[in-house]
Amino acid sequence: MEYLVVLDVLGIIAFAFTGYILAVKADLDIMGIFIISASNALGGGLIRDVIVGTTPFVFTNVYPLLVVLLTIIVSIIFKWHTQNNLSNNYIFVLADTIGLALFAVTGAGIGITAGFNAGGIIFLGLLTAIGGGLIRDIVLNEVPSVLKNEIYGSIAILISALMWLIHLFIPITSPIIIGLIVFGTIVRLIVIKLDMHLPKIK
Repeated sequence: MEYLVVLDVLGIIAFAFTGYILAVKADLDIMGIFIISASNALGGGLIRDVIVGTTPFVFTNVYPLLVVLLTIIVSIIFKWHTQNNLSNNYIFVLADTIGLALFAVTGAGIGITAGFNAGGIIFLGLLTAIGGGLIRDIVLNEVPSVLKNEIYGSIAILISALMWLIHLFIPITSPIIIGLIVFGTIVRLIVIKLDMHLPKIK
C-alpha cells in the first residue's frame, strides 16, 4: 500500500515533535532529546516489523532517522520548546493526536497486507500507535501515559477495528484512510475537551 510510506513520514514527524517536547520538559541534553524523540517516533514501528517478521524498516532505510533529526532541528530553530505548559500546548496535543491516528492506520494496514486476522490487525494498529510512547515513558521512568490518560489506546483500537471492518467489504483507498485519520483526530480532541477517561477501580 503506497499510502503507508507517506503516512509513516507524517507520523514520524508528529511523534518526533512530541518526543522532543517531552524530552526538553524532562531537562535532557541533546543526546537524550534525540533518543527520546527517536524512540517515540520509531519504537512502535520497530516492534511492529519484528512481529510481522520483517527487518525493521528503520534499519534498512535512511529517511526515518533523518526525519527525526530534521524535526528536532526545526523545533529548535522555531523554539517550540519555549511554549508555556508544554505537554498541554495545542500544537503538542494536535501533533500527538495526528500521530496516534496515522500510526494506527499504518499498523492496521500492514496487518491487512500481512493477512492477519481481526485480532492481529487491531493489535498491530494499537502497538504501532502506542509502542513508541511506551518505550519513551519507560526510559523517562514514568508510568506509560497510555495506561492512565484519556481514552488514548482505545482510539487506536477503534481506528484499527474500522480498518479491518472496511477492508472486508471494499478496498482500502486514500479517501477512506484520510477519513479514518480525521475521524480519530476529532474523537480524541473531543475526548480531551470533555475530559473523558476510562473507569478505574478504586
